Amino acid sequence: MTPDTVTRIVALGTITGMRSTAGPLAFALRANSPLKALFGLMAAGEMAADKTSLVGNRIDPVPLAGRAAIGAFVGGLTARRAGASTPLGALLGAAAAVSAAHLAYRIRTHLPLSNGLGGVLEDALVLGAAALYASGSMVPARAAQR
Repeated sequence: MTPDTVTRIVALGTITGMRSTAGPLAFALRANSPLKALFGLMAAGEMAADKTSLVGNRIDPVPLAGRAAIGAFVGGLTARRAGASTPLGALLGAAAAVSAAHLAYRIRTHLPLSNGLGGVLEDALVLGAAALYASGSMVPARAAQR
């Protein structure tokens, strides 16, 4: 597996750990998939729901398992498209998603901001990272030529 593929997988896993539907959205945007509109709606809904008391903590077992599964899915797809090991890509994507979920949760709960304002700040970071990923800017120029 090339370093560029690892970078893409870890980036998608990290984005997924912060917002579970943002990783698939970034993947769909970069691949110009017809699913990009659906994932965009799902990501917008998740970002809105995140600011309410209806949503539990991302590091609770069920939401964390969901993030790990989605991270594994986008990581495996990315590896497969690059001709690399799908299981290894899935493992890297899941690990990045779980790690990012824990890190983002810890940071957000320790910020001296309201839940809503912290969520908006996190959304901006996730959307910026997803846009960078989708544009190919996260990967060195030599990888974009492949």
